[in-house]
Amino acid sequence: MTKVEIHPGVCGFLVTVTAEEIGPKKVHLNIETDCKEVKELASQIETLSVEDTFSFPFGEDKVYQAAKRAIRHASCPVPCGIIKAAEAELGLAVKQDVLIHFKHE
Repeated sequence: MTKVEIHPGVCGFLVTVTAEEIGPKKVHLNIETDCKEVKELASQIETLSVEDTFSFPFGEDKVYQAAKRAIRHASCPVPCGIIKAAEAELGLAVKQDVLIHFKHE
């Protein structure tokens, strides 16, 4: 099981993604949040296969296509976090934190 927390920023909606392998090259996703848009996204992607995330040009995969329908804010990091969790659970990515950090100078 792989679990990630996504802190999207100023909206304040914490998102917890749990990915659990349910078969060869397939994961079940549990996405918890108070964000209604991410909840809508979650309802469209309850399972992901390797092909759902890996076999498309950027933005044309199952997650980003669902996000396009559900999420209005283009800079929302949740779709990326969902894919990272799925890839890590399937052994396709190292479990390494991702960070966008604003430098205040």
